[in-house]
Amino acid sequence: MDVLTAIKTKPMKRFQYVSLMACLLVITVDGFDVFVMGFVLPHLPDDFFSGTAEKGYLLSAGLFGMAAGSILLAPLADRIGRRKLVQICLTASLVGMVASAMSPNVEALIVARLITGIGIGGMAASLVVLVQEYCSDSRRNLMVGIYSIGFPVGSLVGGGIGAFLVGSLGGSWHVMFAFGAVITLGAIVVAYFFMPESIDFLVTRNTPEAQAEINRIVARLDDPSIDPEARPAATPAVVAGGSLRSLFSGRLAKRTLLSWLAYASLMCSFYFANTWTPELVKTASGDANLGTTAGLILSLGGLFGALTFGVWTLKTSAPRVLWISMLGAAISIFTFAAFFTHSAIAIAITAAVGLFTYIAITASAAVVPQLYPASSRATAMGWMLGVGRLCSISAPILVGYALTVVAPQTLYYFAAIPMLIGAWATHSLWRLSRTRQLESVDTARTVASAAH
Repeated sequence: MDVLTAIKTKPMKRFQYVSLMACLLVITVDGFDVFVMGFVLPHLPDDFFSGTAEKGYLLSAGLFGMAAGSILLAPLADRIGRRKLVQICLTASLVGMVASAMSPNVEALIVARLITGIGIGGMAASLVVLVQEYCSDSRRNLMVGIYSIGFPVGSLVGGGIGAFLVGSLGGSWHVMFAFGAVITLGAIVVAYFFMPESIDFLVTRNTPEAQAEINRIVARLDDPSIDPEARPAATPAVVAGGSLRSLFSGRLAKRTLLSWLAYASLMCSFYFANTWTPELVKTASGDANLGTTAGLILSLGGLFGALTFGVWTLKTSAPRVLWISMLGAAISIFTFAAFFTHSAIAIAITAAVGLFTYIAITASAAVVPQLYPASSRATAMGWMLGVGRLCSISAPILVGYALTVVAPQTLYYFAAIPMLIGAWATHSLWRLSRTRQLESVDTARTVASAAH
């Protein structure tokens, strides 16, 4: 039996679980690195900024970096390998976190956050693709759900520890970035020792080096029925990968456009809520700690959202879960806006906002990679993530300007609109899946893996 078929059809081995845990730990660190700015912002001194608009630019710097990393670096994984790119990007994130901790002014901090974002954006697609490629078909959605808790856990636990450190050290915001640098260094060590290269990627490379790596991975799977030199009956031809053009060939064009629209809409609302909610709650209540609490509850809702996806998809298809969760997120954000002036109720509703948005994010990660062949899977994920983040960059910046003329409560009403657009786009993907147009296009596998 070839190794690809074995991984997809046989019970998962210890080696596979260890590999998935490595990806989970790395994405957990990424979760802290992404959202730390939202926790730091309420603790920055008033004279750090010359105006509210600068806060928007600071919050958007990381998003711009993530978009650039997703578009420019993520496709390299289809050329040099998922594992190698993750290690490179983690190093970039470490440099950015160290620079953030040492930033003397807002300009330096913006540049540092840009560097951190580039690293995070470059590795995000490779991590979720690795998770899917090392899961059995029967456990894929559940494992993606478990993996996806890393982002909210990183934000929740990291934010809580960071807030404790800030309070213990007299309000020094630098310590949160220093803490982030330490855990990012730990993630580099984990990735080096415990994260394997993608088998799907190696199979598309007919080189002695690739075969040697396959032999090592098969040995760690410890299954004598696997022939490391065997290939699936429909092994694809070797391709360069990393081509944007390949995402628009044949039926892939419609899938690509719908997934881009859906993810861009999701990210606009998501990053507005995650980056600005602590600050806006602080402004409305006059309590910085209450703002931090709102951010933590938002992340806690996200934690349960990722787990809910894994359980939910045991009963229904991932595309259906995706559009329903987008609609639920839109309703939750609208309800939050309606109760914004009632602090206790509004903060409780942030849990629902986090729940539905993280279900949608997790569902996107589960649905999209299976629409593309292994040779362009990281490219597809990278471009979807990049387009989504490019669109989301404008949200924090526009909010920074809008706050001078628009009440925070009104902004949340507007934030529900992109979620409704995303719900329509994902509903269209779900309809495609119901009519069997969303079948897997990966000819390396003999069994279609798209949700029905």
